[in-house]
Amino acid sequence: MSTAPPLLVVDNLEAGYGQINVLHRLSLTVNQGEIVTIIGANGAGKTTTLMCISGVVKTRAGNITFDGQSITGVPAHSVVRLGLSQSPEGRKIFPRLTVRENLEMGAFTRRDHDGMRADIQKAYTMFPILEKRQSQPGGLLSGGEQQMLAIARALMSRPKLLLLDEPSLGLAPQIVVQIFDVIRELNKQGMSVLLVEQNARMALKVAHRGYVLETGRITFTDKADVLLHDPRIRQAYLGE
Repeated sequence: MSTAPPLLVVDNLEAGYGQINVLHRLSLTVNQGEIVTIIGANGAGKTTTLMCISGVVKTRAGNITFDGQSITGVPAHSVVRLGLSQSPEGRKIFPRLTVRENLEMGAFTRRDHDGMRADIQKAYTMFPILEKRQSQPGGLLSGGEQQMLAIARALMSRPKLLLLDEPSLGLAPQIVVQIFDVIRELNKQGMSVLLVEQNARMALKVAHRGYVLETGRITFTDKADVLLHDPRIRQAYLGE
């Protein structure tokens, strides 16, 4: 791992909705070149954590620093311009836009048209099915194809840190394997990744480090392989 300062620092984060506080003094880091995963049960606050980092949900307390700069309170579109992009839970592609138009939407911060075209071609190389479907509306894609499109769209802004929220949700096992192979390959190419994933086994196998989130609080953190073999984690999250 790099000895550079952490790419992302979340410090004593608190956030919620209405009168309900979801996150309670949550702290985590992602270093350059790492895959870090957050695992936990439904309702633990995993998605809220990513939404706060990406500027979609406002924080109530604490600080978020990305690439040496505080992004607490920075709006989502500005966070993307700083180099942080998210593939959201449930894909949330634009169903009436074509596959290619969805990819172009992911590059809304960019004006380098030659580079954008090159990156669209990279997306097609990564996910060949998207090239075959490039003229089809996104809403006609299968769930797995929509997940591929959501990840490819997030990459179109050329992020320094990629946030992935439940990339395996509702997908067939062979598609899940393909998605996680892509995550590994992106990381080999230098991409830092913060991964929220309910499939704890897959997440811990691909990640370098992990955090366990329970009711808005970090309860365990360690190297991913240590968490993978921890009896408490295996019983609670791996069904053993």
